Amino acid sequence: MEDKALGKVYLIMGLGILGVSVSAVLIRSTEAPSTVIAMYRMVFTFLLFTPLVIKKGGLPLKIIGRRGIALALLSGFFLALHFAAWIESLKHTTIASSTVLVSLQPLFTATLGYFFYKERLRRGQIVGMGIAILGSAFIGLSDFIGGGGHFYGDLLAVLGGAFASVYVLLGRGLRKTVGNLDYVYLAYGSCSVTLLAANLLGQTPLTGYSGNDYLIFIGLAVFSTIGGHTVFNWALKYVEANKVSVALLGEPIGATMLGFLILREVPSQAQLISAGIILLGLYIFIKDSFQRKKTTAALS
Repeated sequence: MEDKALGKVYLIMGLGILGVSVSAVLIRSTEAPSTVIAMYRMVFTFLLFTPLVIKKGGLPLKIIGRRGIALALLSGFFLALHFAAWIESLKHTTIASSTVLVSLQPLFTATLGYFFYKERLRRGQIVGMGIAILGSAFIGLSDFIGGGGHFYGDLLAVLGGAFASVYVLLGRGLRKTVGNLDYVYLAYGSCSVTLLAANLLGQTPLTGYSGNDYLIFIGLAVFSTIGGHTVFNWALKYVEANKVSVALLGEPIGATMLGFLILREVPSQAQLISAGIILLGLYIFIKDSFQRKKTTAALS
């Protein structure tokens, strides 16, 4: 790819980082219940993808197969759990702590891959995991001592990262045979239905929110989901996966900065130091993860 074209890809990725970073601020700007925020975010995303699916002739269900459909729907279920836990965490802890702790998702993915798929972990990956876990322990300890309910929010953010890892693992195998649009459409549909069911079971009101709330729900769908996560999936066609993964580490940094500029939320010194340790550990882990893949490819 020419330098000029590659520069455009990096520019779009930068906008993608802004898209995912703004989600925490948008969520903090509404008093709607967490499951309602998550539901409308995914429902609007699903509806916005519908014209694209219709244009391509619908979902190739016969090609995807029953097993593929079941896995895509199951991954959407765990995506719903991820959003419900993470969004609720933002009501109990700082944006800095919540976004950096949910970013631990790659560590959960690697751990599950080790136990269920016998995927080996390199020494560098283990070192990165250890550093990130140490940083997480510092955040948890400082928030537990500080009180204010932040520790509960921290736990929810970590749980959100764990649920996201299951979503990623379920989708990883499918993406080899199922197109990205087909997969996310099924997963987002399942996610929307799961969140709708959770709201109905919990007797959470589905309507009656302000016009500003609905604009926030749409903004989360357009800017954070489509303009954020979808952009990074698109970028994988043009940029190495390790660069995309490292770029995603910009989310907690961007979210923390936006939280300070817009909401005047100032993280504590302990939270900032802990977040820095976690991001360092994740960087080492991601870098070594892709080094392992390069080595494996060279030997095969």
